[in-house]
Amino acid sequence: MKNIVGQTPRGKDFFIREKLIRRLYRRLDSGANLYIAAPRRMGKTAVLRYLEDKSDDAYNAVYVITEAADNSENFFKVVLHELFRSSVVGNIQRLSKKASELFDEFQERFKKLGGFGIQIEMGKSETSFYDELRNLVKKLDDTHGLKVVIMIDEFPQTVENIFRKSGKDEAVRFLQLNREIRQEATSNILFLLTGSIGLPTLAEKLGATQAINDLNIFEIEPFEREEAKQLTSNLLDSGQIPYSPDCIDYMLDKLSWFSPYHIQLLVQEFADEFDLKGKTVSKESVDEAFSKITSRRNDANFAHYYERLSKTFADKELSFALELLKILSRQNDDIQMPQIQALAATFT
Repeated sequence: MKNIVGQTPRGKDFFIREKLIRRLYRRLDSGANLYIAAPRRMGKTAVLRYLEDKSDDAYNAVYVITEAADNSENFFKVVLHELFRSSVVGNIQRLSKKASELFDEFQERFKKLGGFGIQIEMGKSETSFYDELRNLVKKLDDTHGLKVVIMIDEFPQTVENIFRKSGKDEAVRFLQLNREIRQEATSNILFLLTGSIGLPTLAEKLGATQAINDLNIFEIEPFEREEAKQLTSNLLDSGQIPYSPDCIDYMLDKLSWFSPYHIQLLVQEFADEFDLKGKTVSKESVDEAFSKITSRRNDANFAHYYERLSKTFADKELSFALELLKILSRQNDDIQMPQIQALAATFT
């Protein structure tokens, strides 16, 4: 297992959280469309890629990222493009002649719309990428029991992009169009959405919670302590980095909230110290690693948290959020709701 920091670990480098994966497949087995909710850097994309790589006779998953899309048509074009270029299409075509002919028909129309980058001159089109995706998922009913999971990463970011570019009404309309597609899709098609912005909060801000109330919320929690301990030891052992028996527990006690990204950052520091100085990981080196990864030179590892807050909240909301986080970082005890409400009142 390689210690991959910042990129998405796949294959043998992905740490399989068996309980989480089992829960996720149980939700999919129920036929639910899902929204995966999790804090940033909790491994959402890695889970989606694992589902894609693990495609079998029961489920075929296609991964789509729409972070840059800022209008509805571009979004639906990207979804169709990734679907048509995925292995899912070929797998279904081998199972069903009817589905094969259907895909051929839709791919031809997609090409005429310019979906593959080359638009065929056929006069003004009377259809759209939205229409094509909607019609495809309505008609794709002969897959011999194979379920297709269309996984859309950074979906809430697309909503926010549309809101910022075209206003509230267009963002709400986008959510409604997606709901229509999910509602009209055959039972063989499932949608799994996720992103680093909370979709329920964003929908509430837009007054459009009814447009996402068909989604089943699936939460990815921080690692359990035993999972975090196993990931750390796997990375250290694979990297042939020597460590004292008690240093992992010491590290986890200091960390207290177990994000795979933070664990990977610490292991990267341990590896650097071993390669440069031959140092065995100890309690002392754990303290040194914490100091280094939180120093100014490593701002890039954490800047995205602030950037996300600054994009999501207005001036007073941002000031309140930053002050609340500052208080939480400096005290060991839980903060009570009356304290939060009193703090919020100072920013109104």
